Amino acid sequence: MTQLSGFHIMLPPGWSRYRVDDEGRKQFTSRLAARMKEVANPELDVRMRMLAAGRWKELEQSGTHSIYLADRQVDGLAHLPISLAVRQHVAPAGVIFADGVQALTRAPVDSIDSAIGPILRWQGEKGGEGDTAGITTRTIGYGFAVPDADGRRGLVFTAAVPYPDGADPALIDGATELVDSIMETFRWR
Repeated sequence: MTQLSGFHIMLPPGWSRYRVDDEGRKQFTSRLAARMKEVANPELDVRMRMLAAGRWKELEQSGTHSIYLADRQVDGLAHLPISLAVRQHVAPAGVIFADGVQALTRAPVDSIDSAIGPILRWQGEKGGEGDTAGITTRTIGYGFAVPDADGRRGLVFTAAVPYPDGADPALIDGATELVDSIMETFRWR
């Protein structure tokens, strides 16, 4: 796995970062087990561990470097099940980063001018199937080209905001705003 460094984002209280490696998996599983022990539902505990193990494999296979999520209770704050994953992206030879990012999604990619350069952003939704029927996931992606590089390299952040069908649209939009706010803090070091 390529080492990612040289950037910073600010996270809300109660959020943690996990590297997508063996140590990160152990830390995440330990934190999940502690939360499930509080709930005192063994069946839910088993199901959550199975879902987490499957999701962790997907993250490893996709080349994800780290995942950020709300995993601690903070008095006065309600957490939604939002995750934010980051990975390095290198566009094919002869293709600039922005065009390479467009190949990652079917959604239109917008370019937003900012003080640190253009930020690429896209958004889509997909309904669940099978075990996840009744749950829709809003995916929000962000691309940041590495400054002063060959124009092909950058970081891609992907946020997942799952919600039950029929959820209050204000709640979903609030979660999207939270992710946008986190990504507005992105800075290269």
